Amino acid sequence: MTELISEVDRDDNFLGLRPREDFYSGNHVHRASHLILLNPENKMLIQKRASQKKWYPNRYTYSVSGTVADESYEACIAREMLEEIGISVPFGKLFKIPCIFENKGAYHTVFSGRCSEETASLIRHDPEEAVSVEWVELEDLHRAVKIEPGKYTPSLRAGIIKIFEEGCGKYLF
Repeated sequence: MTELISEVDRDDNFLGLRPREDFYSGNHVHRASHLILLNPENKMLIQKRASQKKWYPNRYTYSVSGTVADESYEACIAREMLEEIGISVPFGKLFKIPCIFENKGAYHTVFSGRCSEETASLIRHDPEEAVSVEWVELEDLHRAVKIEPGKYTPSLRAGIIKIFEEGCGKYLF
Protein backbone atom coordinates (compact mmCIF):
# COMPACT_ATOMS: atom_id res chain seq x y z
CA MET A 1 0.00 0.00 0.00
CA THR A 2 1.35 3.42 -0.95
CA GLU A 3 1.93 5.82 1.94
CA LEU A 4 0.34 9.21 1.27
CA ILE A 5 1.87 12.40 2.65
CA SER A 6 0.30 15.85 3.05
CA GLU A 7 1.49 18.28 0.40
CA VAL A 8 1.31 21.99 1.19
CA ASP A 9 2.20 25.19 -0.61
CA ARG A 10 4.87 27.66 0.50
CA ASP A 11 2.37 29.15 2.99
CA ASP A 12 1.48 25.76 4.58
CA ASN A 13 -1.94 25.58 2.90
CA PHE A 14 -3.01 21.97 2.32
CA LEU A 15 -2.93 21.00 -1.38
CA GLY A 16 -3.65 17.29 -1.17
CA LEU A 17 -2.03 13.92 -0.61
CA ARG A 18 0.88 12.52 -2.62
CA PRO A 19 2.83 9.28 -2.46
CA ARG A 20 5.90 9.56 -0.21
CA GLU A 21 8.18 8.87 -3.19
CA ASP A 22 7.00 12.07 -4.93
CA PHE A 23 8.65 14.13 -2.18
CA TYR A 24 12.06 12.58 -2.85
CA SER A 25 12.13 14.55 -6.11
CA GLY A 26 12.58 17.77 -4.17
CA ASN A 27 9.70 19.42 -6.00
CA HIS A 28 7.11 19.39 -3.21
CA VAL A 29 6.64 20.77 0.29
CA HIS A 30 5.32 18.52 3.07
CA ARG A 31 4.54 18.71 6.78
CA ALA A 32 6.48 17.15 9.63
CA SER A 33 6.09 16.87 13.41
CA HIS A 34 8.86 16.67 16.00
CA LEU A 35 9.00 16.11 19.75
CA ILE A 36 11.36 17.64 22.26
CA LEU A 37 11.16 15.06 25.03
CA LEU A 38 12.65 16.08 28.36
CA ASN A 39 13.39 13.91 31.36
CA PRO A 40 13.18 15.06 35.02
CA GLU A 41 16.75 16.44 34.77
CA ASN A 42 15.80 18.64 31.77
CA LYS A 43 17.87 16.54 29.40
CA MET A 44 16.51 16.11 25.90
CA LEU A 45 16.24 12.76 24.15
CA ILE A 46 17.76 12.77 20.66
CA GLN A 47 18.04 9.98 18.13
CA LYS A 48 20.67 9.24 15.53
CA ARG A 49 18.83 8.45 12.32
CA ALA A 50 19.42 5.08 10.67
CA SER A 51 21.74 4.93 7.65
CA GLN A 52 18.94 3.70 5.37
CA LYS A 53 16.77 6.79 5.97
CA LYS A 54 16.21 8.82 2.79
CA TRP A 55 16.30 12.21 4.49
CA TYR A 56 19.39 13.03 6.59
CA PRO A 57 20.72 9.53 7.33
CA ASN A 58 23.17 9.19 10.24
CA ARG A 59 22.34 12.65 11.59
CA TYR A 60 20.96 13.48 15.00
CA THR A 61 17.39 14.69 15.25
CA TYR A 62 14.55 15.07 17.72
CA SER A 63 13.53 12.13 19.91
CA VAL A 64 10.51 11.62 17.66
CA SER A 65 10.02 12.86 14.11
CA GLY A 66 7.37 12.06 11.57
CA THR A 67 6.03 13.06 8.21
CA VAL A 68 2.39 14.08 8.40
CA ALA A 69 0.13 11.77 6.43
CA ASP A 70 -3.64 12.28 6.19
CA GLU A 71 -3.75 13.59 9.78
CA SER A 72 -3.00 16.61 11.92
CA TYR A 73 0.44 17.53 13.20
CA GLU A 74 -0.75 16.42 16.67
CA ALA A 75 -2.05 13.03 15.49
CA CYS A 76 1.23 12.48 13.67
CA ILE A 77 3.38 13.09 16.75
CA ALA A 78 1.15 10.92 18.97
CA ARG A 79 1.40 8.04 16.46
CA GLU A 80 5.12 8.46 15.89
CA MET A 81 5.89 8.61 19.61
CA LEU A 82 4.45 5.12 20.09
CA GLU A 83 6.08 3.76 16.93
CA GLU A 84 9.55 5.25 17.40
CA ILE A 85 10.20 5.16 21.15
CA GLY A 86 7.37 3.01 22.50
CA ILE A 87 5.88 5.46 25.00
CA SER A 88 3.19 8.09 25.11
CA VAL A 89 3.36 11.26 27.19
CA PRO A 90 1.27 14.43 27.18
CA PHE A 91 2.70 17.05 24.83
CA GLY A 92 2.02 20.61 23.73
CA LYS A 93 2.81 22.67 20.67
CA LEU A 94 5.82 24.98 20.88
CA PHE A 95 6.20 26.51 17.42
CA LYS A 96 6.29 25.95 13.69
CA ILE A 97 9.42 26.44 11.62
CA PRO A 98 9.57 26.47 7.84
CA CYS A 99 12.54 24.73 6.27
CA ILE A 100 11.68 25.52 2.65
CA PHE A 101 14.40 25.78 0.02
CA GLU A 102 13.06 26.72 -3.42
CA ASN A 103 10.02 24.41 -3.76
CA LYS A 104 11.15 21.62 -1.48
CA GLY A 105 11.30 21.05 2.23
CA ALA A 106 8.74 21.05 4.99
CA TYR A 107 6.85 22.93 7.61
CA HIS A 108 8.01 21.49 10.92
CA THR A 109 5.80 21.77 13.98
CA VAL A 110 7.75 21.23 17.18
CA PHE A 111 6.07 19.89 20.31
CA SER A 112 7.43 19.36 23.81
CA GLY A 113 6.71 16.74 26.42
CA ARG A 114 8.18 15.54 29.66
CA CYS A 115 8.56 12.02 30.91
CA SER A 116 9.05 10.62 34.38
CA GLU A 117 12.04 8.50 35.39
CA GLU A 118 9.79 5.44 35.14
CA THR A 119 8.58 6.33 31.64
CA ALA A 120 12.14 7.16 30.54
CA SER A 121 13.23 3.66 31.53
CA LEU A 122 10.63 2.21 29.13
CA ILE A 123 11.96 4.04 26.07
CA ARG A 124 13.19 1.85 23.25
CA HIS A 125 14.14 2.90 19.75
CA ASP A 126 12.94 1.46 16.47
CA PRO A 127 16.07 0.24 14.61
CA GLU A 128 14.46 1.10 11.27
CA GLU A 129 14.28 4.72 12.39
CA ALA A 130 17.35 5.19 14.57
CA VAL A 131 20.61 3.50 15.43
CA SER A 132 20.59 5.00 18.93
CA VAL A 133 18.94 7.42 21.33
CA GLU A 134 20.61 9.43 24.06
CA TRP A 135 19.85 12.09 26.65
CA VAL A 136 21.74 15.39 26.26
CA GLU A 137 21.87 18.65 28.15
CA LEU A 138 20.02 21.34 26.17
CA GLU A 139 22.86 23.84 26.52
CA ASP A 140 25.35 21.25 25.23
CA LEU A 141 23.10 20.53 22.26
CA HIS A 142 22.79 24.25 21.52
CA ARG A 143 26.59 24.58 21.39
CA ALA A 144 26.98 21.40 19.32
CA VAL A 145 24.54 22.39 16.57
CA LYS A 146 26.60 25.54 16.03
CA ILE A 147 30.01 23.86 16.17
CA GLU A 148 29.21 20.78 14.08
CA PRO A 149 26.03 21.60 12.11
CA GLY A 150 26.51 18.71 9.67
CA LYS A 151 25.87 16.18 12.45
CA TYR A 152 22.29 17.42 12.95
CA THR A 153 19.18 17.65 10.79
CA PRO A 154 18.30 21.17 9.59
CA SER A 155 15.01 21.09 11.53
CA LEU A 156 16.74 20.15 14.80
CA ARG A 157 19.32 22.91 14.32
CA ALA A 158 16.59 25.45 13.57
CA GLY A 159 14.47 24.35 16.52
CA ILE A 160 17.27 24.41 19.08
CA ILE A 161 18.49 27.80 17.86
CA LYS A 162 14.93 29.16 18.08
CA ILE A 163 14.60 27.92 21.66
CA PHE A 164 17.78 29.62 22.82
CA GLU A 165 17.94 32.71 20.63
CA GLU A 166 14.26 33.62 20.42
CA GLY A 167 13.32 32.76 23.99
CA CYS A 168 11.04 29.84 23.18
CA GLY A 169 12.77 27.77 25.86
CA LYS A 170 10.64 29.36 28.57
CA TYR A 171 7.89 26.94 27.54
CA LEU A 172 10.10 23.91 28.17
CA PHE A 173 10.89 24.46 31.84
